[in-house]
Amino acid sequence: MEPYEYQTLFEFESFYWWYKALHSILLDTLTSLGLSSDSRILDAGCGTGQNLVNISDAITFGAFGFDVSKHAVTFWNQRGLEKNCVASINQIPFASGSFQAVVSVDVLECEQVDEDRALSEIARVLSLGGYMILVVPAYDWLIDKEHHKAVGAVRRYSRSRLLPILSRHPMEVVRITHLFGSVLPAVAGYRCAGNLLSRKKTGQPRSDLKPLNPILNRLLLSLVNMERTLLRKLDVPFGSSILVVARKIVK
Repeated sequence: MEPYEYQTLFEFESFYWWYKALHSILLDTLTSLGLSSDSRILDAGCGTGQNLVNISDAITFGAFGFDVSKHAVTFWNQRGLEKNCVASINQIPFASGSFQAVVSVDVLECEQVDEDRALSEIARVLSLGGYMILVVPAYDWLIDKEHHKAVGAVRRYSRSRLLPILSRHPMEVVRITHLFGSVLPAVAGYRCAGNLLSRKKTGQPRSDLKPLNPILNRLLLSLVNMERTLLRKLDVPFGSSILVVARKIVK
């Protein structure tokens, strides 16, 4: 991710509809798996750390994180996070079997990430029976050249692409569902418009994170919160992201 995007991420994570909805879904997922105050949870690719703050406040003080960029460190300090380090998901600097859960959001698609090495490392640091909660972007046709360049992403996923990769590792998929299906038409329209406009842009690439009218932000959050209620009972067959929950097994 471009260094200046960390500042943008830090400013948006606490209120922007996409992050607020996703972080709530992640907390629902961790709670449903029985993670509690004595659990150790790792955020692999934690960015500026808002998700770690949420996990620490709602579930456990045993929340750790790392990010590949030194530019994230300033924001960890501002959030009061102390259990973080700079590292790559291709080589996680924690002992084997250290965590009951590993969360990784929008990391697997990044150019510097080796998919198999990353998943092998996640499996290694999980305890037997521990859970991986993985979120990746869906659909190649949603690639926005400028946004993806700004955040360092080079691929998106489908179920049929993701499941064979996961099958090569000692992980049993217990759930796979799309996210943000309720706002997929809006996301698709925004991305198509962005691709048309990016042909005329020059200079530094910028992500999709732009200020929204507060009313629109609340509307989008309300839509996804309704979907969140559905997700507690059912899987969603379409959406702009994919959530995978997998359990470490002996293989």
